[in-house]
Amino acid sequence: MSRRRLLATTGVLAAGGLAGCLGGDGGDGGSEAADGDTADGGDGDGSADEGAWRTAELTTVRGEESFILDGLEPPVVVQSFAVWCPKCGRQSEELAALAGSTTVVGLNTDPNEDAERVRRHAEQNGFDWRFAVVPAEMTDSLVEAFGPTVVNAPSTPLVIVCEGDATFDAGDVRNAEAVRALIDGC
Repeated sequence: MSRRRLLATTGVLAAGGLAGCLGGDGGDGGSEAADGDTADGGDGDGSADEGAWRTAELTTVRGEESFILDGLEPPVVVQSFAVWCPKCGRQSEELAALAGSTTVVGLNTDPNEDAERVRRHAEQNGFDWRFAVVPAEMTDSLVEAFGPTVVNAPSTPLVIVCEGDATFDAGDVRNAEAVRALIDGC
């Protein structure tokens, strides 16, 4: 393969990857198709009530505490994100408006990012809720419960953990009011 062709191919792949991460905020924000099937290959209703993801022990990136999602007072807004993702940052800014009125947890699902990097990201951006790096077993459980979109950071996945149930939503950055509406569905 010529150097020119290799560079062109690399450029096309990079542009495609960035298109998902830098995409606009104009979508409907949902993950369900009109026929009720989820676009992400999940269970069809966007919800899951069981799974190891709810009971996996996590440690905050600040080292302050260990916790499990099921041990937190519902409703809990869980953001699956990566530090490198600009859309995730915009979603976090919207979630900052909820901090204090509801429990927010940031779960980093990028296997290439460690707790120190996530801690710096949270501190530099003034995000003061719980952040944790997700272990591989929990990532697998999240994917089993909600489909692969739950670990696709540019799709800005959110899981709303209610009493005994959870609802998955992805597709776009949701403003604080839209997230509150998801919470009201608990």
